[in-house]
Amino acid sequence: MAVRTAVQIIPVIDIRNGIAVRAVAGQRSRYGPLQGRLTNTAEPAEVLTALRRNFGFSLCYIADLDAIERQQINRCTIAEMACTGVPLIVDAGATTVEQIEALLEIGVRQVVLSSESMHDLTQLAAMAKRFDPVSLIFSIDLRHGELLVRDPGWHGNSPLDLVRYVIACGIRELIVLDLAAVGTGLGIPTLQWCQDIRRLSPDVRIISGGGVDSVSCVAGAARAGLDGLLIASALHDGRLTSDDLAAYLSR
Repeated sequence: MAVRTAVQIIPVIDIRNGIAVRAVAGQRSRYGPLQGRLTNTAEPAEVLTALRRNFGFSLCYIADLDAIERQQINRCTIAEMACTGVPLIVDAGATTVEQIEALLEIGVRQVVLSSESMHDLTQLAAMAKRFDPVSLIFSIDLRHGELLVRDPGWHGNSPLDLVRYVIACGIRELIVLDLAAVGTGLGIPTLQWCQDIRRLSPDVRIISGGGVDSVSCVAGAARAGLDGLLIASALHDGRLTSDDLAAYLSR
């Protein structure tokens, strides 16, 4: 198995009610309008443009909190962000073929299917067959290390049990995210899970994040074999700069 020495930095923008918001330990009711050093607006497309201008990112992860919480998707906002030309990974709580199609039609590059949102994981194999596998990512969602899964048939299973199933369904890209770590700056708690997944399936693409606060944290993610690293707060508030991340920004 080849040792990965670099990791792609993927900025994160959380949106609610059409504006960018700042994450607070995955407690979504506490998320307020984003206030950062890169731009004086919380308009998502402007935030994305500022991130690209300052860092040169070639990919961005969008979490549509309204859609995830079973409210209306921020369709116009996401479409406007897609028009910036930055490829988008979008978690909008998609659980059906129609929802996946709607996101792809407005220019989304990859749609996230998540354990937190999917109420019937038996549909996953059919979804993977219907769409180009490159257009789908599955998110293994955790909270304080415990699997967060909506499908009652999967209650009591381990994250690795779900990983095996997802890979068997034909999904080749995974996000592993502990929601309790998001926005805390306390380090990435999922690295051991990611290493276990890498041993289980050396060829799957693995993305993680949550709690990133320093270059040493990024380096640790690279050593752990991650292909992609999600970062939000540390970029917006200046804890990580383009100079800090220069070694990773060519990815």
